[in-house]
Amino acid sequence: MDIRKEFKVMLTREGLNNTSLAKLLSEKTGKNITQQSISGKLLRNSLKIGELTQICDILGYDIEFKKR
Repeated sequence: MDIRKEFKVMLTREGLNNTSLAKLLSEKTGKNITQQSISGKLLRNSLKIGELTQICDILGYDIEFKKR
């Protein structure tokens, strides 16, 4: 599953969409984050680990690295 689909599933589970996530991220970071910027980063696979960490924190998820 690619990251965009995984995020869509996570957001749906939490009852959110990209617009509401952008608003929560903006409140958390104090930066103006838009739905378009989140969608664009997911589309281009250019999401930074810090941004991913903040998103996961908002959604209540942990990032886990496992050896294959």
